[in-house]
Amino acid sequence: MSPQPDPSPSATPGTVHLRFTQTPSNARAMLASLFAGRPTQAPAEALDIKFHAIWKGAQAQASALARYQQVCELPANGTLPLLYVHAMAMPLHMAILSHVRFPVRLLGLVHWSNSIESLRPIAAGELLEMECSLDDITATDRGQSFALHTTVRADGEVVWREVSTFLSPLARSKTGKKPASAENAEPAWGEPIAQWAVAANAGRRFAGPSGDWNPIHVSAFTARLFGYPRAIAHGMFSAARCLALLQQGQDPHTPVKLDLRFKRPLLLPGQVALLTAPEGNGTRFVLRVLPSGEPHIEGTLSPLSPL
Repeated sequence: MSPQPDPSPSATPGTVHLRFTQTPSNARAMLASLFAGRPTQAPAEALDIKFHAIWKGAQAQASALARYQQVCELPANGTLPLLYVHAMAMPLHMAILSHVRFPVRLLGLVHWSNSIESLRPIAAGELLEMECSLDDITATDRGQSFALHTTVRADGEVVWREVSTFLSPLARSKTGKKPASAENAEPAWGEPIAQWAVAANAGRRFAGPSGDWNPIHVSAFTARLFGYPRAIAHGMFSAARCLALLQQGQDPHTPVKLDLRFKRPLLLPGQVALLTAPEGNGTRFVLRVLPSGEPHIEGTLSPLSPL
């Protein structure tokens, strides 16, 4: 379904407004991006671009949810997995990133970090309203950065929210290494709590139920077109596999906050190890690539403090 302009008289001038009553098309957005011919860095006059998108009547598809749970080895307990809500919101994100007014090339963007708050479990059949906004693109020493702010409501109540940060990187020759800071100091990780193999077809298996068909994930051939020797794992797939282990035995009704930082690609097939350490009232974790030990994902999972 094509997006409709927001008829609200209070719409912010200069903001691109999109409204949906059906699932936005990921495939159409990806095809549009492949042939858009946009630059990797937005011109200065486009840095203040703003988007607001809303999708009313969103609902999990039972078949896609079941496949997602199977691929990520998650239990089917009648509620939506924490990161499946991100997958549901992705068509809204893609509608923004593929829009004719968005000034940066979609393919080549780096998913830098995620911060997610789950305020209560969402039943698998609930009707949801998803809202997403993008306010400005910021120039940094690594490239241009922007954030997608997503809010999910059920019956008017906020039940889930997320900030996804993306980077359109500069060429490597134009960036310098930052010195390590004290806040990045490594904890005493100890021994891995789990190790597992990630299959060569993991990208294709996850692409179906998640809707993320970025070519860097689905085959070695398409990944090589973007500078990777082989396909790389979806960061959100790796994060979901970590959560499947970290949330074992936890009360599913406890509000939680998840912070993720995507570090280095995981080439497929591959081997990984999950390590944890206590941090405050939560758990800090790192998923390392074996045998090198390089971090693929770092994160923190903690109970969400009441307001």
